[in-house]
Amino acid sequence: MALKRIGLALLLTTFLSTAAAAEGQRVILVLDASGSMRGQINGQTKMDIAKQVVGKVLSNWKPEDDLGLVVYGHREKGSCTDIETVMPPRPLNVDAYMSPIKGLVPKGKTPMTQAVRQAAEALKYTEQKSTVILISDGVETCEADPCAVARELEAAGVGLTVHTVGFGLDDQGAVAQLKCLAEETGGISVLADNADDLETALKQTVEAKVEEPPPPAPEPVITENFVGHVVMAAGVELPEAYGQPTWEFYKSLEGEKGERINVEYGKDVKVNFAEPGDYIVRLVASQAVVEFPATIEIDKPLKVNYSFEAGVVNFKGYMDDATPMTDGSTTWELLKASGEYVSTLYGSEIGIMINAGSHKMALSLGTAKTAVDFSVAPGKIVNQKVTLGAGVIEARGVFSEGGQAIPEGATYELMKYEPNLDGSYEPIETQYAAPSLFKVPPGKYKVAITQDYAKVVVDAEVVAGQVLKINGNLNAGYLALTSPPDSTVEIFTVEKDLAGNRTQIGTEFYGKFNKALNAGTYYVTSRNSDGTNTVGKEFVVKAGTRTEGALP
Repeated sequence: MALKRIGLALLLTTFLSTAAAAEGQRVILVLDASGSMRGQINGQTKMDIAKQVVGKVLSNWKPEDDLGLVVYGHREKGSCTDIETVMPPRPLNVDAYMSPIKGLVPKGKTPMTQAVRQAAEALKYTEQKSTVILISDGVETCEADPCAVARELEAAGVGLTVHTVGFGLDDQGAVAQLKCLAEETGGISVLADNADDLETALKQTVEAKVEEPPPPAPEPVITENFVGHVVMAAGVELPEAYGQPTWEFYKSLEGEKGERINVEYGKDVKVNFAEPGDYIVRLVASQAVVEFPATIEIDKPLKVNYSFEAGVVNFKGYMDDATPMTDGSTTWELLKASGEYVSTLYGSEIGIMINAGSHKMALSLGTAKTAVDFSVAPGKIVNQKVTLGAGVIEARGVFSEGGQAIPEGATYELMKYEPNLDGSYEPIETQYAAPSLFKVPPGKYKVAITQDYAKVVVDAEVVAGQVLKINGNLNAGYLALTSPPDSTVEIFTVEKDLAGNRTQIGTEFYGKFNKALNAGTYYVTSRNSDGTNTVGKEFVVKAGTRTEGALP
C-alpha cells in the first residue's frame, strides 16, 4: 500500500471518524511525545499542532464508542520504557481526555513499537476487534522490530488494525517502519505535513459512512508438509508471556544457514514448503534460542515437537538489601558465562526465558554497576534478587542561602573526590537538569555547580539505598552591563599578580554582558572593535542581587 502525504488534520480526522463509525468500536490513540516533537512547522511545534488537532477531532466523537490514550517519551530522557497508558479505552469525556495531552512536554526516545504493543494489550486485542492509531515523527530508537511485532500482533489478535501517521517526517527508514506496522495489520499508513484543511475535513468525515468490506475469498486448501510445536522443557508448555516464539526457516548449505525463506510465529505452526530439501530451523523466544535441521518431503508431512530446554528467571533490582529499584532507566546486560555480550534489557524488574545452564547478568544505573552469575534448570522458574549497592545524589543550586534557585540549564558535574596530581578533579558525569540526579556507588564525591561564571564545589558522601540532597549555594549574583554594540567586554579579578597583571575571568562580545558571578569585586573593560578606547571600571557583585551599570 503506497504512502500518501496529506494534512495532519484531514488524516487524523479521517482515521478517528472512520474508526468510530462502527457501533461499539474500541480505539486507542498512541501519541509521540519524544524530544523530536519539539521541532517546528510553520512556527508551531509539532507537539502543539498535534494537541490542537486531537482536541478539535474529539468534539465530534460518537458517545457510544470507546477511546483510550497511550503516550511515550514524555517523562524521561533516554528511556526506552517511558510509555504510559494514560487512559484505557472508555466512553469519551473530552475535557478529561485532553487534560493530560495539554500538559505533555516532549523529552525522550521513540519506543513506538512497544507503545503499539501496550496499546493493543490495553484493548484486549486477542479477545475483540480493536484499532490503534499511531502518530509518530521519528524512527524507532529502542531496538525493536516494528515489522516483527506487527506480524505477531496480527497473528494473535482478533481483527486488530494499526493505522500510522508519519508527522513532519522525511526519514525514509522511519517511513518504512510505519508502513510495515500498518500493512502487516491491514491498516493505512500516511504522511502528514501540517494542520491545513482541518475544519473542512471534520465536516466531511465525521458523518462518513464506512462500507462493509466484501467477504473474503475462501482460503485455498493447503496441505502442510511441516507441522511444529515447541515447549519450554520436556513436559512443560511455554508460559503465556513467551507463547509467541519466532520460527525462522533457512536453506541448509552443507549444514550451515543459507537464505532465509520463511518466518512463522506461535508455539504451533504449520508450513507448506514449495520445495523439498534440507532446511535449518531457528527458534527464538525471549533469550532462549535453538536450531535444528529438518528434511522436507512434499507428500510426507514432517511433524516436529521441539523443546527449548529452557527456564524462566525473574530479576528484581535493589539499591541496597532492603530498597527495591524503581527507576525505569535501569539497564540489564545479559552475558554468556564467559562474559560475552548477548543483549540489553531495561526496567527495574525484568523476566527472561533462557536456555538451561550458567549465565551472567550485569545491572547498572547511572555510573553504578554490578554483575551476578546465575543458572537455570529446564522448566524451572527462578526469582533472582540483584543488589546494586548504589545511592542517589539529587543536586540543586541557589544564588544565596535560602534565596532564588539557579535556572534550568546550569551545569552539574559529578567528579571523583580525590584530586589528580595537578590538583584537578576527574569528571565522572555531567547533567543540566534541575535537579540533576546522579546514581552512583557508595563513597565520596565532589559536585561542581556552575551558572555562567559563578561556581561552587560541594562534597557529597553517598550511602547505598539513600538519596542525598544537595542544595549548593553559589553565593552569586548577576552583573548586567551595557556598552557600545561593537565592543568587547572582558572581566578580570581586581587583584593583580606580582607582574602587575589581573587574572581574566571571561569575555563577551557585541557589547552585551548579563552573567552570573560569585560575590566579590571585579574589574571590567570595554574595548572597541579596532582595539582602541579601552576603558575599565570596578563593579561589586552581591549574592542574590543584580548589579547594573554601563561602560562607555
